[in-house]
Amino acid sequence: MTIDTRTDGVAAPLLQLTGLSKRFPGVVALDDVSLAVQAGEVHALVGQNGAGKSTLINILSGMLSADAGTIHIAGVRANIRDPRHALSLGIATVYQELSLLPNLTVAQNLALGREPSRGGLLDVGAMHARAENALGRLGLDIAPDARVSRLSLAERQMVEIAKALAFNPKILILDEPTAPLGQRESQQLFAAIARLKAEGVALLYVSHRFAEVLALGDVATVLRNGRKVVTTRLDGWSEARLTDAMIGAQTERYVASVRQGRDIALSAVDLRLTDRVRGVSFDVRRGEIVALTGLLGGGQSEIARILGGDIRADGGAILRDGRAIRLTSPSDATGAGIALLTEERKAESILPNRPLRENIALASLADRRGPGGLVDAVAERDVVGRVVSDYGVVAASLDVPIRTLSGGNQQKALIARWDLADADVFILIEPTRGVDVGARADIYRRLDALAHAGKAILVVSSDLPEVLTLVDRILVVREGRIVAETKPAAVSEDRLNLLIQGAEAA
Repeated sequence: MTIDTRTDGVAAPLLQLTGLSKRFPGVVALDDVSLAVQAGEVHALVGQNGAGKSTLINILSGMLSADAGTIHIAGVRANIRDPRHALSLGIATVYQELSLLPNLTVAQNLALGREPSRGGLLDVGAMHARAENALGRLGLDIAPDARVSRLSLAERQMVEIAKALAFNPKILILDEPTAPLGQRESQQLFAAIARLKAEGVALLYVSHRFAEVLALGDVATVLRNGRKVVTTRLDGWSEARLTDAMIGAQTERYVASVRQGRDIALSAVDLRLTDRVRGVSFDVRRGEIVALTGLLGGGQSEIARILGGDIRADGGAILRDGRAIRLTSPSDATGAGIALLTEERKAESILPNRPLRENIALASLADRRGPGGLVDAVAERDVVGRVVSDYGVVAASLDVPIRTLSGGNQQKALIARWDLADADVFILIEPTRGVDVGARADIYRRLDALAHAGKAILVVSSDLPEVLTLVDRILVVREGRIVAETKPAAVSEDRLNLLIQGAEAA
C-alpha cells in the first residue's frame, strides 16, 4: 500500500490541523494549534504533561470535539464524530493506556467489532489470518490464539499496536509506544515504523524519550500550556534543545549527589520462582539506590514483586534488618516497612476516582485516627497539603480525582503516600514510565532525598540513561539470574547494554 496525496504535482499534507482550540472549565487545553503531517513522515509531538498533547490526540481519534479549528485529511475537510468514524477516515490511535480485553485471545482482540463471518458464522480462519498479518508487520512471534491475560506488558503493548495496524490506517498516532517496551521490542517497533513510512503512512509520534524522537522523527511540534511553541525539522536538534523548547527556559537537570550506603535494610537470599527467578541474592542498604536492569522478561520485575509481597517465591528467604520475614501479600510487606510501586500505576496503585487527598493519605490513615476510630479530617488535610507542596504535586486542589493529574504528578503523589507512611524500603518498577522530562527530574530528586534520609531504594528500570543517572549500584539480570554488578562511574551506556545482552563479561 502506497498513499499518494499529490494534486497537480504538489505534495499536500496527509493530515492538516488549522487553529484547533479546546477549553475545559477553568482550563484552555488547546489554543489555536496548527500543524501538518506529510505522508511517509514521522511527526513528533513534544510537550510536558498537561501541554495539550492528549487533548489533540483525543480530538483526532474522535474522543473529543474541538471548540474551533479544522481538520483536513488528504485535502478533504473531516468532521470527526467518534472513534469509529476516525477509523473509517483512516486514523488509528494507540493510547498509552492499553485497551485490550484480557479474557480474549490476541486474534479476538484484533477482530473485535469487525469479526469476519461466513454463512452467518464467525470465520475463525480468516480472523487468525488477519491477526497473523498484523502481528507479522511488527515482526512478532505471538500466537493469535494466545490469551492476552498471559502476555507480558511489553507483548500487550505490541499487540495493541498490531490492532491499530489491522485497520490499515493512513494516519497512525502512537502515544508513548515504547514506555513499557524493552530495547528488543523497541527495535521491532522502530523497524515497523520504517516500513510504514516507506508505505506512505503518516505517523504522529508522542514520546518523552527525546533520544528516540531525534532518531525516528523527521519533524517535531512542541506544545507548551496548550499553545504551539514551534514546528521544526529535527536536523541539528539535540535533547537539550528540545527540553529547553518544551519547558521554556534552561532546564535544571538532575545531577546525582554523593550518597553513602549504611547498614543493610533488605536482603534477598537465594530467591527462586519457577524458571523466572533462579537463585537470586543481593542486599540493599539504607542511604543507597540500587537498580535491577536487563531485557524485558529477564526476571527483574518478578524479583521486585517478590520483595514487595506481590508474588510468593518458590524458595529462598527475605531478610529485613538481618531477620527473616514471610511475605504472603503486599500488606505483609507494608507491615514490614516495604513499599512497592509497580509500573501499572493506574491499575495497581491509584484509586482513580477518589480525591488526591485520599490517595496520598491511604497508607497512613491509622496515624490520624482519633477516638472512635474516626479520621481527623482537618489534620489529614493539613498534613497532605504539606506533603503535596513538598513533592511539587501540581493539582487544582486536594479534592480533585487523582485520575485528572498527569502521570508524573500521580507518581509523585504515590511516592509521597509511602513517605508519609514512613516506609523504610521503597521498591519502584519503571518509576518514570510515561513521565515527562521535568517530572522525571523531580522524581529523581525526591528519591535522592529519600536515600539521604536513610531509606533503602530498589529501582527496576529498562531505561539505561535513567539507571546511569540515578543509582549507586547496578545489578544486571538475565534469564532469572544476576549476572553482573557494576557502578555508573565504571560503565558506559554501550558497555552496560553489552552486559545486558550477554555480549561482554562483567
